[in-house]
Amino acid sequence: MSISTNAPKVMTPDLLDRRTALKGVTLGAGAVVLQPFLGRLAAEARGESPPLRIIFVMQGNGLWPHHIQPKGANVGKGDRLVDLPLADLELPDPLAPLAPFKKRLGIIQKLSHKVAGGGDHGKQYGALGGFNWHRGPFSQTIDHALASAQPSPIPVVGLGIQPSAEAVFVNSVSAIAPKRPLPMVCQPDIAFQTLFGSVAEGSAGKAFNARNKLLDWARSDIKRVQSELPSMDREKLDIYLDTFEQMRSRQDKVAALRDRLKANVPAIDKFDGKLVTDRFEAQGAIAAAAIASGLTNVVNIDASGVGYYMWKELGVQTDGHAIGHMHPTDPQRDKLCIPIRKFHAERVADLARRLDAVKEGNGTVLDNTLIVWMSDSGEEHHGFCSEWPLVLLGNLGGRLKTAGRFLQFPTYQSASHRTIANFYLALLHAVGDKRKSFGEIDPALEGLRDVNQTGPLTEILA
Repeated sequence: MSISTNAPKVMTPDLLDRRTALKGVTLGAGAVVLQPFLGRLAAEARGESPPLRIIFVMQGNGLWPHHIQPKGANVGKGDRLVDLPLADLELPDPLAPLAPFKKRLGIIQKLSHKVAGGGDHGKQYGALGGFNWHRGPFSQTIDHALASAQPSPIPVVGLGIQPSAEAVFVNSVSAIAPKRPLPMVCQPDIAFQTLFGSVAEGSAGKAFNARNKLLDWARSDIKRVQSELPSMDREKLDIYLDTFEQMRSRQDKVAALRDRLKANVPAIDKFDGKLVTDRFEAQGAIAAAAIASGLTNVVNIDASGVGYYMWKELGVQTDGHAIGHMHPTDPQRDKLCIPIRKFHAERVADLARRLDAVKEGNGTVLDNTLIVWMSDSGEEHHGFCSEWPLVLLGNLGGRLKTAGRFLQFPTYQSASHRTIANFYLALLHAVGDKRKSFGEIDPALEGLRDVNQTGPLTEILA
């Protein structure tokens, strides 16, 4: 495609004056592929804030509270809010890989989430949805609610990590709407082709182009058949046509971001790895690239599926399920779990490093991002969810006051106790969605003094 001869010279990168010239940039019809990219530059030149991004990293088997508890923190009896600066505290060994980001780190303890269910291996959609997991994809999960407030070509990029390298998709923790789960792509090479095939060379690029041709053929064929049917039957094909139209539109949006994508295409040397650790690392690279290129503002990395995995590549010879069933006082339990926990922390740190390397405005993409590391089963392998530990990295462009803080809320059923729903509402308020409630109410907390299950977690809002 070529740029119209009427297009100004400021289209040339070396002539581009981002402070003034972008206001006058006009594009010919043939330059439409540059529109989203130039639009982002123009918004930045006008002083507009970059979009806010959120990445969920979901692990299985619980995130044990003592693994993220800072050393030397005076937490009292659990009957009051504890708010301490992390600068004065030492991070525990499982969080050691996050030490370089300590000033941007936030740790939150004792938020409950009992509505998700208790005593099971995982809460699936209930973890991010605020309802009992037995209901399946009963309602929209928080990742999609956040995406609705921050529109992008792909609302939520879902990436899964499963024990088997043969798993392609899994429906697990993310729901677009009631009864509409988001399939998590488990094979990094497929995720790469889907997201970056428009700018990739070789087989990935060919696969992207072949997909477009297939979608075009399917749309035209459906339309042809539809025109030949009686009117009463035409409506039956509408849903199929609409599906293909949406898929093709999505591909068009991906192609329109070609220039920005090409600058952020990740290396693919580990994308077809047989080890979980390699695939996890590759999915993190894809997540960071999808955020940095503008494809999406919300990513969900679901690693809860490896709860039964034996991490031999980390030197662990006992599977996660067996570790979870060990008695809490068994010294082997921590010894076996800490390498796994540190590996997850490394993945969060790697995400942060990748995003911090991409300049944006006067800072980096990480400055406008929040990474939420949590488990799909709360505090334990068989979590009963009276507490649901959270590790946060970033502050959403200053919308949150989480960086450099350790927060421990009053214990379950104590005065002023708060829930994960309050946390999710804080995220929604931070991105502009001021709704008053999310998920279902915990009946065991109703009527307790100063326990408000609606409204945001005000302690973390800027």
